[in-house]
Amino acid sequence: MKKVFFTLATLVALVSCKELKEEWQPVVTFSYDEARFVPVNMDDEVNTTIAELKALYTNHGTPVVIDTDRTIKGQVVSSDEDGNVYREIYIQDATGGICLKLGRSSSYDDYKIGQVLYVRCEDLCIGEYGYKTGNYGGCGQLQLGLLGDGWQPYLDGETTVQPEYETAYIDLMPIVKKHIFRGEILPESERIATASPAGSALSSADFKDGITNKEVGQLTLLKNVRIGNLDNKYEVFALFYPDPNLDHTKNESWNRIFMSDITAAIGNPAQYPYGITTWALTKTRTEKHIENGDWDDVTMGDDGQDENGNKSLATRYVDPAKFGYEGLYKDVFLAHSSAQSVSHYCTYDGAIVQVRTSGYARFADTELPEGFLKGTMQLDMLGIMSRYQGSAQFILLDAYKAGTTDSVLK
Repeated sequence: MKKVFFTLATLVALVSCKELKEEWQPVVTFSYDEARFVPVNMDDEVNTTIAELKALYTNHGTPVVIDTDRTIKGQVVSSDEDGNVYREIYIQDATGGICLKLGRSSSYDDYKIGQVLYVRCEDLCIGEYGYKTGNYGGCGQLQLGLLGDGWQPYLDGETTVQPEYETAYIDLMPIVKKHIFRGEILPESERIATASPAGSALSSADFKDGITNKEVGQLTLLKNVRIGNLDNKYEVFALFYPDPNLDHTKNESWNRIFMSDITAAIGNPAQYPYGITTWALTKTRTEKHIENGDWDDVTMGDDGQDENGNKSLATRYVDPAKFGYEGLYKDVFLAHSSAQSVSHYCTYDGAIVQVRTSGYARFADTELPEGFLKGTMQLDMLGIMSRYQGSAQFILLDAYKAGTTDSVLK
């Protein structure tokens, strides 16, 4: 009986302690991250505009490591929530915008649209991505990150091999905390206005060859965009790597597939290049195109052939000396298929804009509206104005039926 009484008494005591603890437990109505976050104000430290920072980069192929105390302030104008911006964010002030190579995925909870960011730039690097010489080339876009892998030995003259990427991601948290600081989230009335440049600004000599062009890197709204190029024909671009585990730079064109073509006049979506009528290609959609034979006639980037004279994806065999194994290109491509980015050529106010979507975007497999494909519908597009080899490349965030707020991506 004593044992039973002791057990009951102990149970009552435990329940009482639990109730007492719960009575004095603070009620938290926010998430753990929100509880930790306290916005900073570093306005007194800001001594450089984004335009002034970009102006430090003066020579193509020569990344600039910032060796002085420079702090910029910008507003976040992009989000990776929908997947079309990946491991980077775009910030903007009144003088322009820049790509910040943050190196983090799913960062939209920490870096919100309209939030003020302060960046201490000393020891960071400004580099360019997407520059090409020649008649069909031009400037790329400037990025702020760390100095790219292999660049220090090259800049010091220890090697003559120029690395490919001028900047690297700021992906280690101690480095992020040293350089990037989150401020307040501004109300919409205080945020920087969305840019809507004239088409002539996007086809100008300064846009093509001006390293620090202001339009590049800004949140932009393009109104009344139509499908197709200036000749009123369908045009698309996508770059694939049959085996992405092997080298696939411009020096390994045998491991590259360029789907870049201009087809019939706008009006019949069935004649759209390569049958790619979605904004981009998920892995599943890529596999379906390969299996259906939609790309059987495509040739490799080297425009070469196997020992039997076969050149196309469906008939050419890989070179075992280069791939390390045997097989048809089509089978290799299918075995290593993945999500793929696609650029659809569109016309905006008399200028060509490549509307680019990642294969990892939430809306990658969404079909382009039928009316848009037929040329009977125009769209208003919201996104980040980027640049690749001197041409306007638009990173799509949302698209609406022209003159409305009805999204065609939701």
